[in-house]
Amino acid sequence: MNILHEKSTCCRAKIYKFGNKRRQCSFCKKTWTVWAKKRGTKPSRPRHNLLKKVLVEKQSLFSPRLNRITLTEAARSFRLRRSMEQFLNSSSSNHIPAGKLILLIDALWFNFKKERWAMYLLAVRPVDGKQATFLDPVLLPNKENYEDWSQVIDAIPVRVKKRIVAMVSDGFRGSTRIAASHDWILQRCHFHLFSQLQVNRGQWKKLSDSKLREMICTTIRKILATKTNLTQYLNELVLLLNRKYCPHRLHAIGLELIRHHQEFRSYLNFPKLNLPNTTNSVESMNKIIRTSCRHLRTPQSLILRSKCLIRMRKTITCKPKIFQQN
Repeated sequence: MNILHEKSTCCRAKIYKFGNKRRQCSFCKKTWTVWAKKRGTKPSRPRHNLLKKVLVEKQSLFSPRLNRITLTEAARSFRLRRSMEQFLNSSSSNHIPAGKLILLIDALWFNFKKERWAMYLLAVRPVDGKQATFLDPVLLPNKENYEDWSQVIDAIPVRVKKRIVAMVSDGFRGSTRIAASHDWILQRCHFHLFSQLQVNRGQWKKLSDSKLREMICTTIRKILATKTNLTQYLNELVLLLNRKYCPHRLHAIGLELIRHHQEFRSYLNFPKLNLPNTTNSVESMNKIIRTSCRHLRTPQSLILRSKCLIRMRKTITCKPKIFQQN
């Protein structure tokens, strides 16, 4: 059987081994390498402190102080993006603490090319701890809704989900169903409720029903804080809401509170869980992400930077609500 040996491309002659990685033509003595070196300028190694300066210390990527070498804006953005991609590839999700956990959730929205996107943020805090650890965010099209929240929560690792005993949320539509389906205790955020009350109090206006508005807000605050006179304050709120000139918006807020007052008072009904009564810790991360990503133009760049921010800012303070008897 005839064996065909490889011939040189220049003279079609026999090839000799010329060192470890070079070969030589036996006729014209031309040599070449079998592992060709990549031509052009070597790519510079990504700067390890670039992410810290831009994402943590909030320095501008385009400031002369941060870039000693004169580069175009596109080149600087490319270096930052490459550094973020390598950081995510070399790091893993944040370490989840041991023991029973409390899940804190919130969402924030963005617009890209007139299309609404919602970013879903989740954090877990030990029952006996004061530091909440963030999970990787999820970015989905459309507005915040029950179906997307169910999808995001179902994607939580099973070993983590089994240890969750309570959930803290802003009371979005479907939060009660999600908590009930997982047999979790639901604590609704007081801050969102107080924000709605503050808008409708009308203290800066001279309104004929200002006294009634103030009485409704005061009674709602008593319902959220009392431990012994709950029935009395609920009855007082019902009488105030049934008055002839009760503002429509305050009437709706009051009825919502009466229907779900136990969800607002979970931090009192389950003191051993040390529940927070707001989602302010997640709201703080929302503000950091929105400030850092306000100039981004694509959903891909948004989720890339948000993941890097959360993995670099692994935890945030989340203290339980300390009860004070009224």
